[in-house]
This record gives sequence, C-alpha cells and structure tokens, in this order.
Amino acid sequence: MTTRAVGATASIDWLRRALNLGRDNPKAIFGGALLLLAAIIALAMGMVVVLVAVGLAAKPGGLVASGASMLVGLVVTTLMAVLIAGYLRLVDAVEHGRAVGPAAVFSVLGEPPVAARAVTFMVVLMLAQNLLLAALVGLLAPDIGSWYLHTLQGPAGGTPPTALPDGFSLAMLVMWVVGLLVYGVQAIGFGQIALRGRSVGEALADGVRGSLRNLPALLLLFVLAVLAAVVLAIVLVLAMLVAGLLAKLLGGWVVAVIAVPLYLAFVVALMVVMFGVMYYAWRDISGDGGNGLAVSAREDRIEL
Repeated sequence: MTTRAVGATASIDWLRRALNLGRDNPKAIFGGALLLLAAIIALAMGMVVVLVAVGLAAKPGGLVASGASMLVGLVVTTLMAVLIAGYLRLVDAVEHGRAVGPAAVFSVLGEPPVAARAVTFMVVLMLAQNLLLAALVGLLAPDIGSWYLHTLQGPAGGTPPTALPDGFSLAMLVMWVVGLLVYGVQAIGFGQIALRGRSVGEALADGVRGSLRNLPALLLLFVLAVLAAVVLAIVLVLAMLVAGLLAKLLGGWVVAVIAVPLYLAFVVALMVVMFGVMYYAWRDISGDGGNGLAVSAREDRIEL
C-alpha cells in the first residue's frame, strides 16, 4: 500500500500552505497558473468556433452537433488533464527549491506516456463519477431527472414544477459526498501519475484508498471550502456594488479596464490555491516530499 491516514485537521494545513504557495517563486507559481488558464481559454474558444460552424451546417439538436459538442468537451478535458499533471510538477519543483519557470506547466506535453496516463485517468474518473451519480441519484430520487429537464425547458416545457421531487435533499447530499471523494481521488491520482510514475490503475487504486482513509480531513476541507465560498460571495457582491457606483462616476469602460485584470488575477490566485491543496493532500497522504520514495502505510502523522 502507498497511502497513509492523516489527522482530520490536516486539511487546514493544506489550505494554509496553498495560500502561501507563491511566496518562494511567485513567477513560476502564478505565471504557470496564468499560462494554464490562457491555454484552456484559447482552446475552448477555438473549439467553440468549430462547434458553432458545425452547428450551422447541421440540424439543431442533430447527431452531428451533439457529437461535436462531446468532442469539444473531450479535447478541453484532455488538455486540462495534461496541464494539471504539469502544474503539480511545477509546484513540486518549487517546493524542493529546484530552478523552474512558468513554462514547466507544459512539461508533460513532451512526455507522451505520462500525458496519456493523465488523460486516461481523468476520463476514467469522470466516467466513474457520472455513472456512480446516475446510479445513486436514480435509486434515491428517480424523479429528479425529469424534474431537472422540465426546469431547463422553462415556459416552453409547460407549467414549471412547484415542488422539489422526493429524495431531492438526499440526492444533493450524495452529489456532495461523491464530489468530495472524486476530488480526493483526483488529487492523489494525479500526484501519483505526475510525480511517481504510477499507472492509471495504480493511481485510481491509490486515490480511492487514500480518500477513504482520510474522509475526516476531506470533510473538513469541504466545510472550509463552503465557508470560503460564502466569504467570496459576499466580497463579490460588495465588489459589484462598488463597480456599479464607479461606473456611474467614471464610466463603464474605465471600470471594465480595471475590473477585467482584477478578475483574471482572482481566478489565477484561486487556481493556485486549488492545485496547491491538491499537491499538499497528495504529498501528505501518498507522497514523501515528492521524491518518489515509498511511504509506510502505518504512518499516521503528517510529514512536514
């Protein structure tokens, strides 16, 4: 076994370290996150253009348009998987004081076997998550699917539903729990593939085992994420109010010039924290400072 249990409060330490991640090499950490975001946005925009072109040539809702839409999602997912592995390597290099630049986020693109494992891992994990959710939600709340589709259709679908379907609350709880476990599996699995050369099957097994052994830490991480989301929501509402006031005083274009860079900086910082938590979770649960050495399965302490 290559995983170990850590204390429930380990997630507080993961978050604290992630918030301080850019201290030693901000150029690499924040520059790498910016490159990752730019690459995803550029690819997504390019694929949307392709999708629109296909949609114009095909019948609305036709098989060709649906296939093109799935292809867009698959291509973006593929790039995202490769860049996640590359960014975890970048973080590991910074943590160990090795010279590294922002472009290291693309390092896995030059290693086809590692890239293929990262992509396969991501796709398998997404399929497993969707199948598990479909099975559990269908069992606990069989009416939620038709309710959701009816809600999406809006007025065109007739009278909107006035009540939530039976089992809705339990289904939402299941979604949160599954999402939490998938995040843990993703963090550990990507770390195993990018930093320890594990196979897809081994990474999945390590991820599932490590997540189940560390449910208390993941649950606390979920609570911290919810609290952070509430605080961020309040800050965003206040920022929008201030932006509206400034738009009246200075003009909308001035606010846009200021707001767009600030928003991008916020998204980049959020990405750094998210991937930083992934790295530290992997390191404490299944790594050993990122040096690729095996970790005792009986060790319960967090290794600093």
